This record gives sequence, C-alpha cells and structure tokens, in this order.
Amino acid sequence: MKKISVLLLLSSVLMAQKMYKKEVDPAASPREHPLDFLELKLDVNLDTKLSMVRGTVTHSFTPLRTKVENFYLDGRSGMSILGASLDGKEIIFKKDTAGFTFFAEPALQYGKKYNLVIKYEVKPKSGIFFMGWNDSSATYRKQIWTQGQGVENRHWIPMYDDMTDKVISEVNITFDAAYQVLSNGNKLKEKDNKDGTKTWQYRMPQAHANYLIMLGIGKYEVKETKSKSGQILRYYYYPEHKDRVDYIYKYTPQIMDFFEKEIGINYPWKAPYSQIPAQDYMFGAMENTTATVFGDFFCVDGRSFLDRSYVGVNAHEMAHMWFGDFITARSSSDTWLQESFATHYQWLFDREIYGQDNFDWQRKSAINQALTASLTDQKAVGHSGGGTTRWYPKGAFVIEMIKYIVGREQYNRAVKRYLEKNAYKNVDSNDLLVAFQDELGISLNWFWDEWVYKGGEPAYKVSYQESKNIKNERNTEITVEQTHEINDLVSLFKMPIKFEVYYKDRTKDTIIQTIENQTTKVVIPNKNNMDIDFVLFDPNSQVMKSLTFVKYQEEWMNQALRAPNMLDRYDAILQLKGVDLNKKRETLTSVYMREKFHAVKSEIINQLCADTAKYSIELLQSAIKDKDVNVRKAVAANIASIPTILEPELRVLLKDSSYQCIETTLDKMSAKYPDFINQYLEITKNEQGNNHKNVRIKWLEIMCSTSNKDQYIKELVNYSSTNYEFRTRVLAFEALKKINYCDTDFVENMFSAILHFNGRLANPAGQCLEYLYKQNTNKKVINEAFAKSKNTDKNLIKKWMK
Repeated sequence: MKKISVLLLLSSVLMAQKMYKKEVDPAASPREHPLDFLELKLDVNLDTKLSMVRGTVTHSFTPLRTKVENFYLDGRSGMSILGASLDGKEIIFKKDTAGFTFFAEPALQYGKKYNLVIKYEVKPKSGIFFMGWNDSSATYRKQIWTQGQGVENRHWIPMYDDMTDKVISEVNITFDAAYQVLSNGNKLKEKDNKDGTKTWQYRMPQAHANYLIMLGIGKYEVKETKSKSGQILRYYYYPEHKDRVDYIYKYTPQIMDFFEKEIGINYPWKAPYSQIPAQDYMFGAMENTTATVFGDFFCVDGRSFLDRSYVGVNAHEMAHMWFGDFITARSSSDTWLQESFATHYQWLFDREIYGQDNFDWQRKSAINQALTASLTDQKAVGHSGGGTTRWYPKGAFVIEMIKYIVGREQYNRAVKRYLEKNAYKNVDSNDLLVAFQDELGISLNWFWDEWVYKGGEPAYKVSYQESKNIKNERNTEITVEQTHEINDLVSLFKMPIKFEVYYKDRTKDTIIQTIENQTTKVVIPNKNNMDIDFVLFDPNSQVMKSLTFVKYQEEWMNQALRAPNMLDRYDAILQLKGVDLNKKRETLTSVYMREKFHAVKSEIINQLCADTAKYSIELLQSAIKDKDVNVRKAVAANIASIPTILEPELRVLLKDSSYQCIETTLDKMSAKYPDFINQYLEITKNEQGNNHKNVRIKWLEIMCSTSNKDQYIKELVNYSSTNYEFRTRVLAFEALKKINYCDTDFVENMFSAILHFNGRLANPAGQCLEYLYKQNTNKKVINEAFAKSKNTDKNLIKKWMK
C-alpha cells in the first residue's frame, strides 16, 4: 500500500471566536516619570447636548526623586485647563498637543505628599462616548460609557495615563436622576438633588491602574445575587430585557466560585462585581476594575443563546479581576500576563460547563491561529508587538503547556504565590518565572526562552518502522526531526513528548521522551510481539506544533475509529479528505454514529455531503435532526453540495431554533433552488432573527434581489441608518451591496457610519462605499450626496471614493 504523508497544520473547521480582542497601544509601555501617584479624585459634570466633560480632578502624589521642578500629565482631544493649583497655590502649566507640563515653584521634595487640583473641560473624541443624545428619531439608547484601555482615559481626564502607576480612584458625578450611574468600587453615596438630578459617589478600596477607571450611564435595572463565598454580583440590564437576564448572565456565580477555588485566592476587591451592557461597544468587553462593560449584542434571549452567548466573554473578563487588574502588566511586552491568563482561565471554566472535548477544541483552534500568525512573522508571546494571536490563544496554550510540564497542582501553587507576592502591583514575565523557581524549586528558564521570549512553533517530521533487536524481539523505531527554520527568533525546541503505539489486540505501549535535538530516534519495545494498529506522536496535541507524519491510509482509519482522544480522531478524519469516497465511506459513517463532539461530525459531513450513496444520505438525514446545533449548522453550510433528493428534508432547517441556521439555510437554498425561493420566503417571512435582525435582513436581501419592491428596499435602507446599532447596520450594508442598490438615503447612512468611532462599523461602511463607487450607475448619486453632505470630516469619506 502507498503511504500518505500529511501535514497537520490548519484544520478546515475553526472554532468561532467568543470575543473581540482589545489591542494594546504600544504607547502603553512605561515612561520615565518623577512622581508616584497615590489617589485620583474626580468630580465630573457631563453635558449631553454638547458631548462635553467638565470636571475637577485632584491628584495626590509623592515625588520619586530628591528634587522635581516640572512634571507632565497626559491630556488630549482639545482639552482646556481652566485653572490649576498645587496645595492650594496656583501652579504654572504649559500645553502641547499631547498634554500639559506643570512647573513647581519651589521644586517638589522627596518624601512629601502633594495635592494637584485641575479644573478642566473637553469635548473628547475618544475614551468617553455620548450615545444617542442627539438622536431625533428617539430609537437609539441614550448612554454614556468609557473605554480606557490602552491609553484612552487621557481624552477625558488630565492624568498620568500609564499602566505602571496605580491609584485609589474616586468618582463623584451629578446626573439626571432617571438614569443609573456605575463606576469602580463601592457606591458610597446616591443622593437626590432638588433639580431632578442625583449625585453618585464611587470609591475604589484598593489601588488599580488608571486605564481601568470607568463610567457607565443609561436606563438600566439592576439584579443582585451572590457567589458561594458571599461576593456580591450585580447585573445591569435594559428594563425590557428582564426575561433575558438569566441568559445574559448565565453561570456568573459559578464562574466566580470556580475561579476562587481554582486560583486559590478570593475575588481580590473589597467591592461588588458589576457588569453593564453598552450599545455600539467596539470590543467584546472591558475588564474595568469591579465594573466590566460589555457589548449589548450579548443581551440574548433563550433562542439567540444558541448562536451567541456571553458565557465565555464573561469568564474572560472576570478572570481579569485577578490577571490584569489585581496584578497588571508592566509594559506591552508583558500583555500576555493579562490576556493569555484571562483566555486560559476562560477555557478552564468552559471545560467545567461544556466538557473536555470543547476545551481541547479551543486548544486546537489556538494551534491553528498561532501557526497562521507565524506565516506572517515570528514574534514572541512576550514581544511588545506580539499581537492578538500571541497574547490571547497562543499564550493561553503556552500556560497549558506549563501545566503539562509541572502538573496542575504545582502550577496552581506557583501562580498563587505569584499573585500574592505581587498583589496590586505591576509585573513582568520574569516575576512569573521567579514564582515557579521559588515555590517549586524548578527552573523553567529553558521554557521561557523557547515559548515566551522567542517566537515560532516547532515543526516535527515523524516516521516509524518496525525493527528487531539482537534477541529477535520486535521494536517500534520512531524517527523525529525538527524541520522548522532556525534563526535569531526561533530555536530548536526542548519538550517532553508522549509516544503511543496501539496494537491490533487493543493494547498499547506508552513512553515519554524529551525531544530537543534536530533528529531523535525513539525505540519502543513491542514486548508482546503484536501487530501495530496505529501510532500517535503527542496524543491529544499537548504541545503546540505543526506535524508531518507518514502513515498508511489504513492507520488513519484505525486512528479515526479507535483513538481515545477527540483531537486525534479529528486529525485522522481530516487526513482522509483526499481519499476516494468508496474507500472511506464505511469508516466515516462508523465514526459519525459513535462520535459525540460536533467538530468531528461536522468534518465528516463536509466530506460526505455530496455523496449519493445510501449510508451517506442516511447520515445527512440524521444530521439535519441532530440535537447539537453545530452539527445542523454544518449541514446548512454544505447545502450547495448536498444531493437534491434531500431538498424537502432540508426545509426543516428554515424553522430551526438557531437563527444562524435559518439565515444560512435561506441563503444557500435560495441560491441552489431559485424556483422555490417564494416558498422559502413564505416559510421565513415572520422571522426577525437575533438582536441584529440577521434573518429579516437576509430575507429582505433575497426578496429585493428577485423583485425590486420599494417597501422592502426602504426597510433595508432603514436598517443601515443611525436608528440601529452597528451590527444591524453592517448586515444591511452587506445586503444592499449584494443587490447593488444605491440611493441618497443609503449613501448618507454610509457616510455617517464611516465617521463612527467604532471601526467595526466604519470599515465595513467604507468598503461598501468603495465597492458601490466603482459602479458607474452609482457614482453620480454618491458624488451628489457628498457635495451636499454637512459632515464635518469629509476627508475620511473621500478616501473611500476611489
């Protein structure tokens, strides 16, 4: 038989990401500064008509040097200081484009404490966002919320905006009594005023980084509950979403319980833990100390929960209360100490709820993403420019590999020591390394050098053959080569690797051997003289890597049928992709019938979806009715290839409990069976879909592509307007682009979106405008609208008209 050489690199099915990543601004790296800030007290008034902040901030600090004659505070976005005093005396300051220099007379002295009071006003372009206050349609929620990471709070507070300085913050705000106001820490006061306003006072009990200072204001109700340890948990929600609260905040007490037990340190803040949704939020969520802000696209009901839930993001942000807020990265090169740990502990909680296979699938996705990122560059996890993939999934996998090296119990002891030693302080990668050395007496310098300070991933080429020793006893001789390029950024890797040889009688032999050389031979005695069924190198993918393994086709089939770990079965199924259907059909159907995890079943559907054989048809019929929504989604994704005999049965997916499944099915079936479009539209005409109306917009797109009915076009254009949150608008842009529709109202909606602060709205709008502008029939409409437009920053629009 001919052997098949395969590269286990990128899986054909990538796990859907549960959150949108927050990039860290390189400007967040530490700067020289002569002061140690201790407290920040902010008294603030918010003018919603002008989107203006008027405030008084008091900074309490001590000098770090013997003598300080001047110092600098950040302040952007046209900020004006109306007056400043140092210990009650006026202080001279000078403004530049990035902030203010203050001149102390006499010079500040080491050992003394000073209070700097600044009265200021600003119409910020970033950091704090006034939402919906000028919406004439009254459909947009009226909210104010902040986003401080990486260095955005300087846009609305004159401050030393650096992650290396921690303060006890206090926020006092007077605002309309009809609204809820949330900030960090404990609410010390909520006072009614005679003019229809209230004054709120929030104060942090312990010091935290400036970028974590937050405000959240809007029309909310609040539900309060507690964890097993008695920690107060507060859930902010829109009044009309009372029936959704249990879905939005599902498992929140369990997350707190799990983290306190797993980390070994109770929630480290002497204050309630609150969470608040925000409209048009540009990320998934933000771990402001004691008060997480998250996108209200996670405000789902029971049905939408099937397609998107807040569970993973909830766990990620709560983990940050320890990893990021309790201890904070010293510089952007240490970002992984926040994001990788939050991602890893999210995975751990997900495993508690969704099982080991889900945990392994997240690790598989991390491998795929890391290998893909390395095709572009080979920056390290501990590099200031490492980026999202290295700081989130790869770093989370690296943490799991540390656990693989030292064991879970010993890992937990070392991490607890690391947190306790550095409580409320800044940390770097070496602090974590030292914790393992001090707690366990284990030196992991070699591991840090390979996986934290250097980049890339090992590429292994593996083959094996049977041999006999001088006693004529059978052995399995495995050859391992490290084939990746060695350079200044990537070295040879030293890792303990498990090898398993499975035999036809269902027994196995296992050894673990450290692989660190360019070429290594591993010999596994076949003590019982058994025939080999299949061989595994690093079963269950404990080591991040790419792998080329030469095996017979029969071995891959045996592995698919009998490997105990889901990832090894999945990898085997993936390697049968190019094999003739008649040779693999029986194996694939057998695996499918016994498999429980959706990724394996979905890959089998991908390979058999076009097959007209009886067993494959029966498999697809079963998949259409599978209890796992992910399996049904795999069927919907493959409708274009599925035999037409199944068209009547596929219609059931147009009534699926998953809105995403309905949307995909409607789209794919309308494309494949145009004669039945009217029937499909009739079946789905009353479906709105999730929060961003995904089914309704797809329905309108298909309806308008078949008959240009004004009422449907008008509805679709309306969904692209400022009356709706950004996800709805983006879907409407895509639908109108597909039907190549362009009128003045739609053009104005694209213009407004391009100028929006949320890049996840602005960029799709710009791309839509760019596409439509290339069509001669649309160019005139766009040019006329541009000439009449009253938008203030027309250059941002103009760049897309090319």
